[in-house]
Amino acid sequence: METGFDRHDPNARFLALLGFGLIVLLVAIVFGIQYYYDRVKEQQIYVQVLAPESETLKNLRAEEDEQLHSYRYIDRARGAVRLPIERAMELLAREQAAGKTFYPTTPYPVKEEQP
Repeated sequence: METGFDRHDPNARFLALLGFGLIVLLVAIVFGIQYYYDRVKEQQIYVQVLAPESETLKNLRAEEDEQLHSYRYIDRARGAVRLPIERAMELLAREQAAGKTFYPTTPYPVKEEQP
């Protein structure tokens, strides 16, 4: 029995397979982490942005839609009425076409800043 240094050559095939296996494992881990990150990110986007609306928000939007699309007295004594938005736009377009608008609609030059 000899003592001292190991005089055998390293097993090149084993080392090459081990290196290749480690590289494949590392690539699989990177892709796995990327997949997990993308999945968690999509879930967070859904929860924070695309999730179903709250009941309060639905009620608010229903109230706003009702205000935009219905007639209502604002002040009966003065005869102030709220019109549906479609009707108001129609009347405004008709007044504009007839030239009956009572507020300035012609463009004017922009004043430049004075130093």
